Amino acid sequence: MVRTFMVDVDEDTLKADLAGYCERALELGATDARVIPAEWITVDERVRLKCMIPPCPNYNRCGNCPPHTPDLELMRKAVSRYHWAILFKNDVPVDDLADISRYYPHGKLHQRNTDEIAAKLETKAFADGYRFALGLGAGGCRDTMCDGGLCQMLDSGRCPHILQSRPSIEGVGIDAVDLINRAGWTIYPLYRTMDPSVVPSAISVGMVLIY
Repeated sequence: MVRTFMVDVDEDTLKADLAGYCERALELGATDARVIPAEWITVDERVRLKCMIPPCPNYNRCGNCPPHTPDLELMRKAVSRYHWAILFKNDVPVDDLADISRYYPHGKLHQRNTDEIAAKLETKAFADGYRFALGLGAGGCRDTMCDGGLCQMLDSGRCPHILQSRPSIEGVGIDAVDLINRAGWTIYPLYRTMDPSVVPSAISVGMVLIY
């Protein structure tokens, strides 16, 4: 049945919808999904600094990365208006993210999948009447959807992936590691000079703010 946009939602409907979005995330390929309170979400200036120093390869080169994402104060105020979100993860082979030679043929696909799950969950929640549903993905979409090439959004304003691409959780200044730990998941540092064989696991994480 088609719903109207909801200003207020009763507790039973909200609970059922949130559980349904977790199930949908799994159907779309996520390894796990959790309903989390929005009060867990922290916008932290240090997250933005890590994009800037040293500059991430996507800094100022991707339309969904800083400095083109919402400023932190706007994001902080917006997040404070939400009550619930869906946090989901994809388990990823460590080599695909830690080995730079494997990232473009393999690793980027996992993060692209995270973006696509976030976009589809956002669309589903919007269709259910949650007009402020907002999806956040993983990594820079210039890498995951445009193979690290020129960002068409910044170059011409015409993004070929406008309905699939999303800013990453960290791209809008949210402390993703804190959320992951609160959800009971495990995350390890990955960096170019490391030995991937010593890392037990890797994940790609996305989130959809619902209500």
